[in-house]
Amino acid sequence: GAGRAGGGGGGDGREPGVRGPEGEGEEQLRPGSQPAAPPQQPQQPQHRGFVQHPGEEEQELLRAQQHQQQHQQQQRALQALDGCQRELESLNERASEEILQVERKYSQLRKPHFERRSCLIHSLPGFWVTAFLNHPQLSALIDENDEETFNYMTRLEVEEFEDIKSGYRIKFHFGDNPYFENSLLIKEFHLGTGGKPVSQSTPIKWRKGMDLTALNKGVDEKGRKRGHRSFFSWFTEHRNPTTDEVAEVLKDDMWPNPLQYYLIAESDSGENGLDDSDEENGDDSVVIVDEEDDEDEEDDDDVQEIMDNDDEDEDEDGTDEDDDVEEIDDEEEVEEEGVEVEGEDVGAKEGGNG
Repeated sequence: GAGRAGGGGGGDGREPGVRGPEGEGEEQLRPGSQPAAPPQQPQQPQHRGFVQHPGEEEQELLRAQQHQQQHQQQQRALQALDGCQRELESLNERASEEILQVERKYSQLRKPHFERRSCLIHSLPGFWVTAFLNHPQLSALIDENDEETFNYMTRLEVEEFEDIKSGYRIKFHFGDNPYFENSLLIKEFHLGTGGKPVSQSTPIKWRKGMDLTALNKGVDEKGRKRGHRSFFSWFTEHRNPTTDEVAEVLKDDMWPNPLQYYLIAESDSGENGLDDSDEENGDDSVVIVDEEDDEDEEDDDDVQEIMDNDDEDEDEDGTDEDDDVEEIDDEEEVEEEGVEVEGEDVGAKEGGNG
């Protein structure tokens, strides 16, 4: 049995993993022993120039990842922003529809008030020509000929289409006048077939030789072309209805409240009345100065002369006043003496009678 135990170790009586005296075979590690250190590799020569330090590749990769994350975050924010904007546009459309319904409602409610206002304005002669001439923008379009024509204007109306958005028309009512035969002139603004704003107006039937648009296109007395744009030239032009400021002023400013421009003339007339009285008083004082200047116009120093004259006048006036006072005193003394004389005469008479 012992022989078998010894034979189980390799048959030569040596422990496993231990080389024999001959050193044949590879060395086997015993349990708990350390492996032999590997042989050192020869150092590679360092190349001069760019040397990539450890970690730069990782940093570049990290930066690329961060950039990609930021881009993804921006894309998500843009998508969310687009969705938010679409919701706002949807609300705006709903609001526009509701506002349109409200505008239609109140447009109908305003009609009887506009009719009543027109009747009241008709009782004020020259209302519209006064309001137009007092308006800062519209007055620039009205020359002398237009002003004469506007004296025959009796009514102004602005009518919006039923859906309000699609357009409106401006109506000018005129009485019988020597310029044209029309009693109603209409200029209309609406959306064309392509959705582009267009305008059209009533052809004006001018009387012979009274076409104001032709007069403005002529030449003046010096042979220069007249470049002034009159009201009726605006009425007949349709070049740029999208940015027609005159139509917008008529629709949004003059038509809602023409009274404010008519009353400007009333307030100005009151102020001018005060100014006129002041000017008259000022003119009187100027006349007095002029008279004094005329009397002393032969002298070189007018101011000094006037002052001297004033002093002399004061002295003379003082002397005259003193003389007058002395004369009055003398007269009083004479009257007293007369009274005494009369008294003596009366006494003498009484004595004689006695």
